[in-house]
Amino acid sequence: MSHTHWDREWYHTAARFRQRLVALLDAVLERRNDGETFLLDGQAITLLDYLTVRPEREAELGARLQAGSLEAGPWYVLADNLIPSGEAILRNLEAGHRVMRRLGAAPPPVLYCPDTFGHPAALPSIAAGYGFETAIVWRGAGGASHPNSDAFRWRAADGASVAAYHLPPDGYEFGSALPVEDDAAAARWQHISDVLVARNRTGVVLLLNGADHHALQPDVIEAVAAVRHAAAPEAIVQRSALSAFAVRFQRACRDTELPVVQGELRDSYGYTWTLGGTLGTRAQQKRRNAILERALLRDVEPWMALSWLYHATARARAIASNGTVTLAQLPALLNVAWQELLETHPHDTLCGCSIDGVARAMDARQDRVRSQTRGLREAALRMALQQDAVAARSRAICAATEQAVVVRNRAATARGGVAELRLIETLADVGVGPDSAHATPIDVGRDSRRPLVSGVPLQSMGALVAHQRRESPQHYPDNDLVRVHRVVAWIPEVPALGLRVFASAPDVDAGRVHHDEVPTVRVVESATDVVLENDRVRVTVREGHVDLEQGGRRLERVLSIESIADLGDSYTPSVRGDPERLTCVETVVQHRGPLRAAVRLTWESATQDIRVHTTMVVDAAAELLRCDVSGMNRRRNHRLQLKWRTDFADPVTVADAAFGPVERHVPRAPADSREAVVPSMPMHRWATQLSHGHAVTMFADGLAEAESAAGALSITLVRAIGELSRGDLPERPGHAGWPSPTPDSQSLGGFRARVGLMLHEDGPHRLDTVSRAADALLLPLCGETWRDLDVPPTPTPTQIAGPQLHGAGLEVSAVTLAQRGDGIILRAVNLSANAVQGHWQLPHDGPWIVTRCRLDETPLESPVRRDARVAFLAGPREIVTLHITVEQLA
Repeated sequence: MSHTHWDREWYHTAARFRQRLVALLDAVLERRNDGETFLLDGQAITLLDYLTVRPEREAELGARLQAGSLEAGPWYVLADNLIPSGEAILRNLEAGHRVMRRLGAAPPPVLYCPDTFGHPAALPSIAAGYGFETAIVWRGAGGASHPNSDAFRWRAADGASVAAYHLPPDGYEFGSALPVEDDAAAARWQHISDVLVARNRTGVVLLLNGADHHALQPDVIEAVAAVRHAAAPEAIVQRSALSAFAVRFQRACRDTELPVVQGELRDSYGYTWTLGGTLGTRAQQKRRNAILERALLRDVEPWMALSWLYHATARARAIASNGTVTLAQLPALLNVAWQELLETHPHDTLCGCSIDGVARAMDARQDRVRSQTRGLREAALRMALQQDAVAARSRAICAATEQAVVVRNRAATARGGVAELRLIETLADVGVGPDSAHATPIDVGRDSRRPLVSGVPLQSMGALVAHQRRESPQHYPDNDLVRVHRVVAWIPEVPALGLRVFASAPDVDAGRVHHDEVPTVRVVESATDVVLENDRVRVTVREGHVDLEQGGRRLERVLSIESIADLGDSYTPSVRGDPERLTCVETVVQHRGPLRAAVRLTWESATQDIRVHTTMVVDAAAELLRCDVSGMNRRRNHRLQLKWRTDFADPVTVADAAFGPVERHVPRAPADSREAVVPSMPMHRWATQLSHGHAVTMFADGLAEAESAAGALSITLVRAIGELSRGDLPERPGHAGWPSPTPDSQSLGGFRARVGLMLHEDGPHRLDTVSRAADALLLPLCGETWRDLDVPPTPTPTQIAGPQLHGAGLEVSAVTLAQRGDGIILRAVNLSANAVQGHWQLPHDGPWIVTRCRLDETPLESPVRRDARVAFLAGPREIVTLHITVEQLA
């Protein structure tokens, strides 16, 4: 099969590689030999890149894809599959299919993953959810834990499976540059046969003719004829498209008993390079990616679904005459934001193993996605709250005006408690234009009148002066100078994936709240100790050490910060010497309750080139210790880790991953392995150690590299290296990429993270406890002043409830608009190994038309009519997708 493996950006930027892509595709389209096919890798973005330069060839490109002489997809980009969330992997496939539909074509029926640095355990479920029976993989399989076979049945925890074809040790380039001379072809075939036949299970093998950024071999017809002649009569050699191979492979698999593989594919040691050491490279970019994914999934898409559930007129309104964004326009805008984020997911980009120019382009894309996310959230919330931006902009605002505070619950269960709010105090209008030169100076130092919230106790966390604009498509912005008060508040219950609106003003009646009914957190200071405690968690800071007590257990000196020399490259760590443990040089109490207590510890290296602040936070009624990290790195060639002590000598490790938890083990490399095992593991939201009925869980907000060892759980804050690839590493002799200096990957400068720790029990509700704590840390109740939203009548605040998920062991995965634009999608994951009877509680009785679907929204069952209670049975570890619509649209 002729192909190119197209790393969109790597040792060149995407724009530079696009120049070569245009020449490559021009040459392919010029050839019109009968039966000749070419795979443009497994990603559809290459088609868009080509059409950016050659828009006039769109019809021709579509025709070739429809005819099958050119193939692309199913992915939008060939992404890393271990760092992104499960939903991001689905969005990647959705985007790839959209590109193919635009061109009137469909991708090959193969989940094509030729160079991903490992694969999640749920990938067979994802394949089944898109109708793929075949997957092609390379890295991640072939190690001592896997069968010596080029084909295996890869089974997910929910029972879904895919027939996996495993590429040879040299991967997708094994059949590149085939010779046309008979003698050379005979020698080449002998080598090919020796490698492929030994592992062949089905009698069908795939030889990929191509390599990184390689154009179609000009004399490939003659080369295949020479190899065919050399192979006869031992083997029949024929040219094939990927689609045709999938048909032959599936037919052979049905007649063959395949070995079964379960779990993640993260072990190629002794077979080919696994390259599992990229998880800590450019760590802050990975963290930011996770934050952006979470924002789209839990702070944008649910509000779109909320608008759809409540407002029938919004469903029917395609275009607003006053220029405001409509619900019908949001899906396309959401897709654009996702596609731009996905453009940062190719493994060379997201894994950090590219030149600095690629990393800087990733930063810019993430900035754009962040801006789009804010706009989408605002538009969706306006619709859910039925606020007209034009009318709202016309309202006058002054310091004494009663205003609304909108609190968002981004969890799929109703919850109250501590919320983080931004309360806006309007100071003055600030004009723009020539007349503004004569404006009276504004005294921002005058006494502040912090807004209060009706019936809600508050604790101040600080304030800053800023400008805030009110905008509409019919006005210039209204620019005001405001004071933004950061507060934490004890909020009564907010509906699941819903909103609650409170009145706010400097003199609003706050007397109705009974403060003695509100849980508190206490700070006790003595000459030697600082103690933070609520009724569940107790933290003691003594002489620069942190002790944690919870659930009758106590861990002393639970926190440390360690740096160790790392002389590796972007792919592979090469640690040297003993770690240096940073010293705590300062302890400062920052907040003393009653709702939030915090103490900041400052750590320094011996040479003062590393400085880290860890702010230990305990909230009223919190179930975990939160730790906000900020720091400054001025040291090169090292790894900086935050380490939690666990006291478990031989723990079992279970970690969050795409569509559910996985048990993690460090692979073992055979003696002849050309690569040392990297002991770290991918980190999504949490990692748990279990031992004798007890558990310790570490949480993080997006840092992607964790490590579980006897007595400790660690997270990588910084991995500072300066080379894309080095050829002299004893852990991996030889270059893994084209050598290039990458001084920016030394990660000099500031860094941040939010992490947490919880001591709990390993009981039947462990996964529910961990999931709830992860939402509390990463998606707390939050809100802000909407200065031009109508204030709800007292005493009853406005509440808008979203879908609520019920069922032990069930976790929300997505609440979003359907791809077809005819309803919403509710997706839940059963985290447990048992079948669960669950249900979604919708905010009203509809009636709703409910269809159980595959992940790609293809119906699995006939639609049924339901009221507000939408029941379903989730099999063990099953991903359940429901399409919800109304009768008119069905």
